[in-house]
Amino acid sequence: MNSDFTSVMADERASAFFEAWQKLRVGNAIPERSAVRLQDFAPFAADLLMYELKSRSDLCCRLMGSRISERVGSGGQDVNWLDLVCPDMRPAGAIWWNTLISQPCAGLMQFSTGFLDGSNRLARSLLLPLEQSEGKIILMAISLPSNVYRVDEPRTQLNISADCFQTKYLDIGFGLPVGIPAEQTHKTLSEDVLIRLYGAH
Repeated sequence: MNSDFTSVMADERASAFFEAWQKLRVGNAIPERSAVRLQDFAPFAADLLMYELKSRSDLCCRLMGSRISERVGSGGQDVNWLDLVCPDMRPAGAIWWNTLISQPCAGLMQFSTGFLDGSNRLARSLLLPLEQSEGKIILMAISLPSNVYRVDEPRTQLNISADCFQTKYLDIGFGLPVGIPAEQTHKTLSEDVLIRLYGAH
């Protein structure tokens, strides 16, 4: 992997995930949730997520792959994920998720997560929209995990984006958000840690 997270589309799993989503499209439309057969996404099942924004400040995870569940622990599907984002990144996180839903766009994100056992990992995700009944948009994502870059004391809840939060909107035929930069670095790990995790540019 390249330490530039926007190169995630060059990752074989991410590009295959995108192609599986593309096959569901009718013309240029966003795929319908009812057209998604989980067997079509079986190669990605362990790292698959499905998000719903219940309100502007309430993000729930409706589906979580086994590899992610093992790291997250119990309760991962019963929480507001925006509440787990560190406070200084929470406003940017809310804007990111709400824009993905309202545009709609695809998106890339790279973010740190501090897990309950004290380990800290940097993950990349590719997020793609699906349309439910009455035009409601949900997001399907694949997470591309990386190695542990630091171990702290155990914690009582996940700590998301405390060390890193980077995002990029991707045009899927409906344009990019107006008035918001397509690519944003809100916070990043040091270059030496990124290179150690993903390799040099």
